[in-house]
Amino acid sequence: MNKFLHKTRSTLYESCNFLELLMALVVLIAILIACASLGDAFMAYWDDKFSNKAFLIFVGHVFNILIGIEFLKMLCQPSEDTVLEVLIFLVARHMIIEHTTVMENFITILSIGVLFSIKKYISLPARKESFGIFSGNSGSNTSDKDKINLENHKPNPPQQG
Repeated sequence: MNKFLHKTRSTLYESCNFLELLMALVVLIAILIACASLGDAFMAYWDDKFSNKAFLIFVGHVFNILIGIEFLKMLCQPSEDTVLEVLIFLVARHMIIEHTTVMENFITILSIGVLFSIKKYISLPARKESFGIFSGNSGSNTSDKDKINLENHKPNPPQQG
């Protein structure tokens, strides 16, 4: 009976992974369609390029695509970083696109600060393969040990000739 339950749980877990992958493919298709329709949004902005409303509508389309991309990253490689990135994009989109009061803007700024604080002080360190906005990794292959050695390295004094 115990083996049966273990096998059932394992099968259900693998089914969930497959469904997550399937949803990631659906989100990818939606992102591609949104990117294709971005041309129409840009042309609408271009026709009324001196209007703030037209610009905000265009930026709203761009933010929706960016949030979709971050959501896709979260589905493909779930981590604290990707969840926080999605939340920050959502909060930033709300502040920039929506017409909000001063108090709502203040709360939005505080919430972004809280999200960054969570990342810095509470969450686990970023993985080495992570290159998100929170990872602190610029893409170099320098290890932490090498970084310490580079920081402690003193340049040779100039030679006098």
